[in-house]
Amino acid sequence: MFQKLGRFEILKRLGQGAMGEVYLGLDPAIGREVALKTIHREAAQGTEARERFAREARAAGTLNHPNLVTIHEFGEDQGVLYLAMEYVPGVDLEAMLRDRVLAPVEALEVLAQVCDGLAYAHQKGVLHRDIKPSNIRVRREGERLHAKVMDFGIARVAGSDMTGTGTLLGTFGYMAPEYIKTGVPDPRSDLFAVGVILYEALAGHRPFEGDTTATILYRLVNEEPRPLEETALQGISAKAGLLLAKALAKDPALRFQSAIDLARALRGATDPDWAGLPGSLPTRPIPRPSLAAVETPSSRPARKPWPWIAAILTVGAGGAAVWSWQHQRAATQLITLSPPAPTPAPSRVTTPVVPTPETTPPAANSTPTAAAPKSSTRPVPPAKGGSRLSEEEVTSLLNEAAKGLVDQPKGSLSLCDRVLRDHPMNPRAYALKCSALYGLGRYQEMPGVLEAGKEHGVKPGQYLAFGAFQAMLREERRERRLPPEVRESLLAEIPNGTLRLGPGLRQQRLQRPSSD
Repeated sequence: MFQKLGRFEILKRLGQGAMGEVYLGLDPAIGREVALKTIHREAAQGTEARERFAREARAAGTLNHPNLVTIHEFGEDQGVLYLAMEYVPGVDLEAMLRDRVLAPVEALEVLAQVCDGLAYAHQKGVLHRDIKPSNIRVRREGERLHAKVMDFGIARVAGSDMTGTGTLLGTFGYMAPEYIKTGVPDPRSDLFAVGVILYEALAGHRPFEGDTTATILYRLVNEEPRPLEETALQGISAKAGLLLAKALAKDPALRFQSAIDLARALRGATDPDWAGLPGSLPTRPIPRPSLAAVETPSSRPARKPWPWIAAILTVGAGGAAVWSWQHQRAATQLITLSPPAPTPAPSRVTTPVVPTPETTPPAANSTPTAAAPKSSTRPVPPAKGGSRLSEEEVTSLLNEAAKGLVDQPKGSLSLCDRVLRDHPMNPRAYALKCSALYGLGRYQEMPGVLEAGKEHGVKPGQYLAFGAFQAMLREERRERRLPPEVRESLLAEIPNGTLRLGPGLRQQRLQRPSSD
């Protein structure tokens, strides 16, 4: 751990994010505590990563609002980029939702304050683009809750072309449908994410879930969430469901058009006698839209598909969807995706089931039943036509798996298994799979992954060349989460007792590790 960064003294480590560590620091000049967000040396090597981190300072540094975390300073020291920001005691909203400690009325007020902060940022021309519970800090002040929005690390200043690299930024489960399809966000995209969090707070689970990234994206674009139970609205207006339906509208023109309007509605719904939104809105959940409805042009002039990611949704006789996905620095990769098994609903409309290598078509006139839960390690469907993955496709899939280790480890497992089906000698796929299992707490499966690699000629020492595997080892040295038998099994496989080595691991054992 650093002793000092710039003029700030390091007091302790607060946590770790996808890009780096967060420390509690002290400004000795005025005795003020600050949160210091750093970015890993590996991640900071690219120009784009540095620009993105600098953009956080420039965008958020112009904002000064009670519901936004204040940025104090941006700098570089000892080869590390850091951002000094207001230290906010409290807990992340993600932990509060996980522990179900918020009453519905409290959730409405917290999200209304989030909208207050977003309204100010939007007026300044700044979009957040990654609104999610872990980016919202909440503290109690007596009986009152105070929320602050954090991490404008992927914010976009309106009119800037610095995000025109074709990279889809954000967290998949909270992305707005129009952003997924075009890569072009606007303030209403941030508001859609607020709607997702509201549903999660009231229902106890996310509205759009799935084991893979592709499944989540499909549901975000095509499906409506299950309606809330009446018990989810205890203590608030029964018309809160109408508010939620508007916030989660697929068409941004049908959503709240400003954060101010959404904040007003959220606070209105805290009153059990609230009459609801003005105008006529459906009193039942909006039916699942047809694909044609999703692809109907909006009032915005038609624009060409985003050059690096396009969701091309087509329905054939069996209702299959084909997604075209191209990542930055990767060739186009086609994955045939069957629509997820439908959630049982009051409607008697049935959805055709498309045969895949793992399913068989239902008998004629039969009523489909809920699909059995799939293992998160089941590989995704093979490439179009069942052909073997090319090296470019392997690189693209593993890049996505590496990006999903923090937010979508189950999806990362699936992608790794897809690669290993065609390329069982790929050491990076085994390394990423071990890292995903570690993140999920499925420690007992890790030795089996290394053993499978050995059977195909992969030497355990090869995994040390990959940043994700190194990060897992560093975390294990700090946290010691592995059961003793698993730890000993890994010690027997990884050469030279790597898990026992100190911070000098990279200097002692590695030369220029690759970045995941």
